[in-house]
Amino acid sequence: MSLAVDLIGIGMPPEQSVRLGFSALTTIAGVGTAQTGGAAIPAGVNNVLATTAGGQTALVLPSGAELEVPYMVTNSSATAALVFPPSGGQINAAAGDASVSIALDLARIFIRKSSTRWISFLAA
Repeated sequence: MSLAVDLIGIGMPPEQSVRLGFSALTTIAGVGTAQTGGAAIPAGVNNVLATTAGGQTALVLPSGAELEVPYMVTNSSATAALVFPPSGGQINAAAGDASVSIALDLARIFIRKSSTRWISFLAA
């Protein structure tokens, strides 16, 4: 996996680089444990280092994410991170608006497939 800026540096057009590469690593602290009020992942940030503490574990995928652009979320904390779809969304076969969790030192890649559907892969 490459950073978009590195792909641009080797001559790939910027639009392709953004779709194929990852943004710089951005640390986002979880907020609460629910979709409502969870820490929003910005649409242009697709390389996230999640930090969690106690009851502050929730992150929400961006409602403005482009289709087929991967979002990688890595949890650096001992408390599992909870990642929710945008309101009305679904991740894999989970119920609508349900979260998936990421344990310590693991990562998930999320890909938006439609306006409400996301798929996710867990790294072991």
